[in-house]
Amino acid sequence: MKQNITRELIYSIARHSNWQAAGIEDKLRNEELYATPRDWATFARLFLLGTGASFTLAGIVFFFAYNWADMHKFVKLGMLQFLLLATTFAALVPRFSKTIRNVLLTASAVLVGVLFSVYGQIYQTGANAFDFFWGWTYCVVLWVLVANFQPLWFIFLVLLNTTFILYTQQMATHWGFALVMDALFILNAAAVVVWEVLAAKGRVRVQHRWFPRIIGLAAVTAITISMISLLFSSLREDYGLALFLGLGMCGGAIWYGLRVRELFYLTAVPFSAIAFLTAVFVKIGENLPELTLLFVTLFVIGSVNLVVQHLGSLYRQWYG
Repeated sequence: MKQNITRELIYSIARHSNWQAAGIEDKLRNEELYATPRDWATFARLFLLGTGASFTLAGIVFFFAYNWADMHKFVKLGMLQFLLLATTFAALVPRFSKTIRNVLLTASAVLVGVLFSVYGQIYQTGANAFDFFWGWTYCVVLWVLVANFQPLWFIFLVLLNTTFILYTQQMATHWGFALVMDALFILNAAAVVVWEVLAAKGRVRVQHRWFPRIIGLAAVTAITISMISLLFSSLREDYGLALFLGLGMCGGAIWYGLRVRELFYLTAVPFSAIAFLTAVFVKIGENLPELTLLFVTLFVIGSVNLVVQHLGSLYRQWYG
């Protein structure tokens, strides 16, 4: 059985041999592990495709905003429905590549929200912003599941987060701030866990890891804010759930990061811990602000330096 040559395998061999740098570079080029002109052309094509779709959608939104007073309501709704149907049916054309069809389907998902907003402005339905985003979310969920396209999943999660935040502001107004942050952490952390499980089973392409990193950063930020807010409020807001989730996150993320050699988790979690400990020291030293400020400054500088050195050591140990 032929062994797949990877960049990590070459680095591992180089660390334990006297393989010269020139030979390593030649091997990387021969195995096409360096970006080729075709790779750069593919990147440029995808970049221009995504940028063009984004600017086109922005142009549609601004077109309706600028010409709102000069168009009849049936013209507004008719144009948007035509664009939505045309984009959706174009995504079903088999002659287009899978990437183009996924981009078209993502544009259709965005146009659903534009259509809902125009309808709400014309007829003044009186619905809450929560209802608008909730309707937008469940109307595109089928496309998200069928396409399995990371940008579309990202938009879907943004809609879910926005819907939940608006729900807590307009419906569940009795929820505490820390509890809201805990729920946002659970939502985004669950999405990251599902993505990593699917990646381990080969259901998603692990070459592109921007999606779990952005969502994971959102989850870490939410639980960090929640833990810090508890220090300056009351534990009764969530009865210490944030601390429990934070400790679980630290242990699980560090274990998984070491297991799969993913530096993102080994970076985000220590910086979250530094932020929380800094808040703890500020809380303890409230009566001595000058001394506390000096101590916290030294602590942040020293801890960040240690984390960066450790991460650099791990990187050299893993990849040479």
